[in-house]
Amino acid sequence: MFVRRLVNWITSWGGPLGTASGMQVPLPLAPVIDQTREIPSDVALQISAVYACVELLANTIGTLPLFVYADEGGGRVPARSSRLWMLLHERPNAWMTPSEFYSAMTVNRLLRGNAYARIERDSSGEPIALIPVSPDQMEVSVVGGGGVYTYYQDGAISVWAPENVIHWKGIGNGFMGLSKLEFMRASMNEAVHAQENANALFGKGSKPTGVLYTDSALNENQLKNLMSRFKVQMTSSTGGLIIADRGLKYTQMSLSPADAQLLETRRFSVEEICRWFGVPSVLVGASGVTTWGSGIEQITKGFHTYTIGPLCKQLEQALERRLIGVDQTELTIEFKTDAFLRTDQQTRAAFYSQMAQNGVMSRNEIRKLENLPPVPGGDDLTAQSNLVPLHRLGKVQPANSPVNGEPVRQ
Repeated sequence: MFVRRLVNWITSWGGPLGTASGMQVPLPLAPVIDQTREIPSDVALQISAVYACVELLANTIGTLPLFVYADEGGGRVPARSSRLWMLLHERPNAWMTPSEFYSAMTVNRLLRGNAYARIERDSSGEPIALIPVSPDQMEVSVVGGGGVYTYYQDGAISVWAPENVIHWKGIGNGFMGLSKLEFMRASMNEAVHAQENANALFGKGSKPTGVLYTDSALNENQLKNLMSRFKVQMTSSTGGLIIADRGLKYTQMSLSPADAQLLETRRFSVEEICRWFGVPSVLVGASGVTTWGSGIEQITKGFHTYTIGPLCKQLEQALERRLIGVDQTELTIEFKTDAFLRTDQQTRAAFYSQMAQNGVMSRNEIRKLENLPPVPGGDDLTAQSNLVPLHRLGKVQPANSPVNGEPVRQ
């Protein structure tokens, strides 16, 4: 074991967090627990907690609107006429919607720590399509301080320059993200073993549900008839009601301490997997976790802030790095995370009220966000009349104060 780790260390020059030329390795040098098996993506997704976490994150990011903004008049406006807007907001490629594209990228980023998309360009070098590719078929090498991407598909090898690849990385050495499935291998093995044991314990015919007792000796035919009758009763429409003959006693079998411990192990595996993905277990329907009260609102806000927010920022920067040229600094790419407010009417109303009262947004701008038509006079910015600069305190009369001693008509 020591020799193998030493060889891995030398050949990879410090492991996945080291910096070295050549092919980058997103795998741990050695598992935290020996003899744990590799869990492929398709096997991992058969664990309900993994599937639920990945689906929640992919659907959340996939349904967020992604905007391209242009600087204009000291502010920013949606660049709806730009080609990037069409590419990122409307049609990333010929067969995917934006939601499907960002969801697919998120799944790869979550499971493998890296998500890739090949950039197709026209004759002038402008991007016209983004094609997601599998991280399991991609190799990243560092040559001369720059990256080279080698992709293997259908027996063919393609080599791509960095400027033609969107690379959304997780934490790592900066050249490549760490493969989450490989680093959570011990937790995944535990979850898989618990699933296998549960199937063996609770599978059809694997564990008797009760015991029939009799003081009489039964011959082979009597035993077969008795088993046949009770099998019919257990599967009947009466809900498995047992009617025992005279001299027969039926005892229901309960869970043993070992069986109860297995169920507790499975519950712990759900919590463990949720920690790996940064998802509160309450959001994937974990048993024994309450969803009642104001606590769920704070949990959801934390999920948006500490999990969804960083993922969106990483993807924004990965897109800007490859799709916005050095002469297009007036363009920015940004997810509209305020879409989360749309699920909470009370929070949304309070936000709009503050924006309008402080002169940050006009009423028509707020109405547009709510898909309402503009109203006359709604483009004016308004503010509360009782907000006075500190240096003018005592010098400004309130709007309803008497002028020259004369009362103000209401």
